[in-house]
Amino acid sequence: AYRKIRNTLRILLANLYDFDPDRHAVEPGKMSELDRWLLSRLQALLADLTAAYENYEFHRVYHVLNAFCAVELSSFYVDVTKDLMYTLSPHSPERRSAQTAMHRTVTTLAKLLAPVVPFTAEEVWNFLPGREAESVHLTEFPAVDLRLRDEKLEARWEKLLEVRSAAALELEKARQAG
Repeated sequence: AYRKIRNTLRILLANLYDFDPDRHAVEPGKMSELDRWLLSRLQALLADLTAAYENYEFHRVYHVLNAFCAVELSSFYVDVTKDLMYTLSPHSPERRSAQTAMHRTVTTLAKLLAPVVPFTAEEVWNFLPGREAESVHLTEFPAVDLRLRDEKLEARWEKLLEVRSAAALELEKARQAG
């Protein structure tokens, strides 16, 4: 579980090598629908983990973070965006939109991880472009940004993910059948 979280964060950071949030960040209203979906899911995660921290449910923090990294990020978002990250022009709006979502996500995840995995959170923080403080441990705990939460968008994407899952299953059956 730890390795999945760490590797997912490494992938996100690797895609930020040419990103300066002060110069390249895209406003949420101008981001792609997929990137807005990610930021909405991030707000849901943040609300869930804030409650877990307040209730001293540290095991839940770790399991929910692992699920988010494994399912929403690694198995879906990173998989879908990897082609555009490597093929589009470095300054294309779609690529900058994805980088903005990735930057915001890795920044938030580092802050969320800091209380339970402090050394890893600090390591991530040191590679983060445009960080707001010298150490993740000197930052404020993130707060849910309700402007980024869009439950209708999440519900729409949930349906799309169900179709994607069914299609992937049928493709695998066809592959096995030759």
